[in-house]
Amino acid sequence: MSQFAELILATFFAVLATANWWITWRPVWLRASIAGGLYLVFTLLLLRTSGMPAAPTFDSDIRIAFWQQGLISLWWLVGARLVVGILHLTLWSKRESSQAKLASDLIAGLIYITAVLAIVNFVFNLPVRALLATSGIIAIVLALALQNTLADVFAGIAVGIEHPYTVGDRIWVDGSIEGVIVQVNWRSIRVRTDANDIATIPNSLIAKSRVINRSKPSTRRDDSVQVSCESSARPDLVMELLRQAAMLTPKILTEPAASSALVRIGVRSNSYDIYFSVAHTDHLGSAKSTLLKEVLRQFHYHSIRPSSAGMISTPIGPMTASTGLMETLPPDMLLSDVSLFQDLSPKQRAELAKRMTRRRLEPTTTLVSQGGVQAILFIVASGVLEGSRSINGRSHVVGRLGPGDYFGEIGLLTGAPNAGTIMALTRCIVFELHKEDLEPLMTAEPSLAQAFEASVRRNQAFLARDAAAAVSAPPGPPAQFLAQIRAFFKA
Repeated sequence: MSQFAELILATFFAVLATANWWITWRPVWLRASIAGGLYLVFTLLLLRTSGMPAAPTFDSDIRIAFWQQGLISLWWLVGARLVVGILHLTLWSKRESSQAKLASDLIAGLIYITAVLAIVNFVFNLPVRALLATSGIIAIVLALALQNTLADVFAGIAVGIEHPYTVGDRIWVDGSIEGVIVQVNWRSIRVRTDANDIATIPNSLIAKSRVINRSKPSTRRDDSVQVSCESSARPDLVMELLRQAAMLTPKILTEPAASSALVRIGVRSNSYDIYFSVAHTDHLGSAKSTLLKEVLRQFHYHSIRPSSAGMISTPIGPMTASTGLMETLPPDMLLSDVSLFQDLSPKQRAELAKRMTRRRLEPTTTLVSQGGVQAILFIVASGVLEGSRSINGRSHVVGRLGPGDYFGEIGLLTGAPNAGTIMALTRCIVFELHKEDLEPLMTAEPSLAQAFEASVRRNQAFLARDAAAAVSAPPGPPAQFLAQIRAFFKA
């Protein structure tokens, strides 16, 4: 084969080797293998036409010599691109994006600079030392003009080596900037704040600031809230109620368990801290809001008044030594908070309250078993209970119940079997209302059946009590459900 034909063939494979990197072969190893094969054929043809790329032999014809110089220059550049591509596929493809971007850009730049210097030295036979000396002067001038930008670049390299964060991490930066990193580059990082703004922070500023990575070692976030109540309340009992309030907050983790502590003692009020953890920072705001509402609920049902500086303390209800909890609200006041009985008159609620049975539960006591038939309405006065359901042999928790919650109304009104299991997690006080207790009222006021039916449906429609609804069998159509109530009570 003539030299001219070999040069044409070498040019053809050089074009293929260059174009291969623009084609997205799948899988990635196939792309690298094809690139390596094309580059190997290109190298063998170049050795036949021009000799070693580091010591080439050019033809006496200036046109062919120029052609050879172009092919050898392309050989160095394609080789550099092949090395960078292989490093990217083998070393950087599975690494975190912020570190991989800085490291890969730096190493790739060095590889390409080496290839260019090799072309200048071996292909065009120019003195590299003189070029480096000239470029050094130019570099000094550029460094003085771009010192702020270069400070950001080198700070980015240092941060990339230390690797304190990566794209997707939530960080807090000195200066009250907090958000999720969306981009890391040579000059800066970009953070999407909770207000959905993009904050651009130079790397030189990051290197000098305090940075807290809220995603490492995990996304779990620990925090606390402070509440105050009147000083006449016993601290040990208040701390137990605060712990129960945390147990009733769905987004607070059970492990590590929430805790509380007395942090300030005053003449009129005491202050307590509640320490808790959530799975992610995004849950923190809603968890705090729900926790404070649960604290207010605990205080309400145990006759404790929240307080602040200057509030006059008032006496609270008596203590019950047997349960270790404060005395709960009277049964008639408890019934007034139950939406099922809000349509009753105060006299009817007082009469019904006299028929209620008070029951104390120790932790791990099972109150209701799935599948059992109990025509009883349970109203929680104190403590925390957990509802669970077993489906296909697997049990899962559906929610927790606290003071003021109730369950079993479907069974009370229709005699339907329990759709779940209820177990006490803490010491509890529960009031029971049996079918026999409600029957005289239903007989005297037949219209109450319709009021009860509307109340049950209103609760389920607005999902006011997720846990209680989840452990009750769903009612049928309105007419059928109302007929079941009347038939059950013979009203």
